[in-house]
Amino acid sequence: MVIEVKNLTHIYGAGMPFETVALDDISFSIETGEFVALIGHTGSGKSTLIQHLNGLLPPSSGKIFVEDRDITEKGVRMWDIRRKIGLVFQYPEYQLFEETVAKDVMFGPKNLGLSEEEAEERARAAVELVGLPWDEIRERSPFALSGGQRRRVAIAGVIAMEPAVLILDEPTAGLDPKAHSDILHMVETIRAERGITIILVSHNMEDVARLADKVLVMDSGRLAMCGTPAEVFSRAEELSELGLSLPAPAEFMNRLAAAAAERGMEPPQCGALTADQAEEAVLAWLRETGRL
Repeated sequence: MVIEVKNLTHIYGAGMPFETVALDDISFSIETGEFVALIGHTGSGKSTLIQHLNGLLPPSSGKIFVEDRDITEKGVRMWDIRRKIGLVFQYPEYQLFEETVAKDVMFGPKNLGLSEEEAEERARAAVELVGLPWDEIRERSPFALSGGQRRRVAIAGVIAMEPAVLILDEPTAGLDPKAHSDILHMVETIRAERGITIILVSHNMEDVARLADKVLVMDSGRLAMCGTPAEVFSRAEELSELGLSLPAPAEFMNRLAAAAAERGMEPPQCGALTADQAEEAVLAWLRETGRL
């Protein structure tokens, strides 16, 4: 599936004294199977943008194509679009409502018209895909689970709809480091096993650098940058002006290079974005300079 956004603009309160341009003439495309990260400071337009991609918000102007179909046209059945593009809001566990895990995860598939058996089969597969034991938790109340488990159940409810695109709005918000890591590992597993397109909204630059194929940078309703993690994070000064930082390993490598240069030493090669890449770069530098 390909998503193409052309000249998308959204104005809140158009024509009113306090009208706000939330999205300003944005264009980009997302290819099938891509892992796309969406970053930007608070209020940059990220949440408004993702709500357009499955038709929750209509644009003030511009077009959005999903599989070459313009979803902004009149007469388009948004239910069909939302079956293909699953959106998981921030803190999705607050949207759980059924008395058991099974009923909650089966709710979406049953609304697709699937039989009880088909809906249960999908629910089981989705729950196990997010790393939870179906037989152990299926009859438990979702509210009796831990926070991280509740979030997994909520995500499983969207996965059970078998979308071609999964949009995740800050899926690790408010979680402890262990749960944070578990959720991201789950996202990687979903992508590997289902081959679906992932759009991740995140403030964690390390996660973005490690996971994304493409990064979209929002600023005050504009698309300020679009490129690979290496391309985007090479523009450190521009990101800083937008209130965004580099991944911690990249910051470390830049400081190490500056310190080495101050001491008249050959600086290490920069460009590392992840902890593993930084480790390899430092070891290579130590070997080259005879310090290891």
